[in-house]
Amino acid sequence: MLVDLHTHSTYSDGKFTPAELVAEAKKYGVKVLALTDHDSLNGIKEAKAAAGDDIKIIEGVELGSQFAGASVHILGYYVNGDYKPLTEKMTEMRFGRERRLLAMLEKLAALGYHIDVEACDPENRAVGRPHVAKALVAAGYFDKEQEVFDALLHRGGPAYVEQPKLSPAEAVELIHGAGGLAFLAHPSELNDTNLPERLLEAIKFDGIEVYHPSADKEAMKKWKGLAEKYHLLISGGSDFHGTLNRFPERLGLWPVLYNDVKGLVEWK
Repeated sequence: MLVDLHTHSTYSDGKFTPAELVAEAKKYGVKVLALTDHDSLNGIKEAKAAAGDDIKIIEGVELGSQFAGASVHILGYYVNGDYKPLTEKMTEMRFGRERRLLAMLEKLAALGYHIDVEACDPENRAVGRPHVAKALVAAGYFDKEQEVFDALLHRGGPAYVEQPKLSPAEAVELIHGAGGLAFLAHPSELNDTNLPERLLEAIKFDGIEVYHPSADKEAMKKWKGLAEKYHLLISGGSDFHGTLNRFPERLGLWPVLYNDVKGLVEWK
């Protein structure tokens, strides 16, 4: 049975609405889907309505945090959307993303790149660098979105603007307060290979995302070893955005098997 525990919709930086994302899951045989939008739980209701009894929807979110100069992403699963400290903080973070977007557009204009980005809606949708990259490609400045990141939007790049973030401990505390499970997301994306274990040692994570496109077989073996060492649950997902030239370009193309993440899927 295929599952995908890391996906994004139009409520953050994904291409598909939650209902469209569920339709893609049905089309390609994904039976368990976690919607993990950045700083937003607002697409969960729509996803559940579209899924009916055909697909299990796990209420998820991806929170950005900062630790030792590194961007650390944290996945929350089975999160209660009525927990005000979390929802209020996420709203604050989305408005911070809006201010960041405007600052990036100012930098781009000064560099000679003049674009229009889709209207901001921070009450509902988190915006980020992918929206800017998409607009630059649409305007003909670049051929691919990755080229935009490489040239302008990478950390320290000429149009990069730092994003307001939580600490990992704050993010985990908010997820736990909402009755959820907190997982260290895509540890292979951290440049410091020792940082994942430092984080797991210091903070009460419930799990780690072992299976992710950024991790090769050797890395997945390493992360699974850390899960065993710290008695953690295991997660896995494609980090699907539906973006052209960003792997995977469809659900199910990067498969995660039910039995590999059974403890998380059956937790609740």
